[in-house]
Formats: sequence, structure tokens, C-alpha cells
Amino acid sequence: MVEVDFQIDYETRTMVARCSERSKTALTVHKSPGGFAFFEVHVEKGKVPKALSGKFTSFDKAKIAISKYFNEMAPTKAVHRDAYVKDFEERKKNNGTKSSAKSS
Repeated sequence: MVEVDFQIDYETRTMVARCSERSKTALTVHKSPGGFAFFEVHVEKGKVPKALSGKFTSFDKAKIAISKYFNEMAPTKAVHRDAYVKDFEERKKNNGTKSSAKSS
């Protein structure tokens, strides 16, 4: 199970969900326009995933759907790229500190 960080602001009735293990973009839950008591998921860039499109009746229902979505999704290309760069830099640093000269 992946760790999803939820930040809920009850005054503005918004929730921000982040999962750095699976995606770099944050999901934001806002109150639906129109005066009804529904909540919708929005993304910073791109489209809202089909699993999260639609309306939710409470923060808890949206939170459950977001947790399920992050647990079922594969890591994005950006996350793979960052992990590869981090691993490459670490290997480069470790290999550069070892002496390759042989003593006689």
C-alpha cells in the first residue's frame, strides 16, 4: 500500500492529495460549483483520471477513491525518470570515490 498525503482545509472546503511514489501531480478536491453539496477532483495539469471523474458526496468518499486510485496505478514516467536520475547520480558518486589503480 502506498502512502498518500492528504491536506484538508475545512474552512475553504478543499483537500490536496499527493503520492510521490506514483505521481508528481497533486490532486485537489473542491466543492462543486452550483450550490450543491458535491465535491469534484481537479488536477494541476492534464486531465482528471476516469476513475476520479464525477462528483463525490463527501471528503471521505473522495479520499477513499483517491487512495484506491493511487494504489492501483503504475508509477508515471516522470517518477521513473527521477528515480533513474537519482540512482545514476548515486552510482556515479560511489564509483568516483573508489580508486581503480592497482598497487604492486
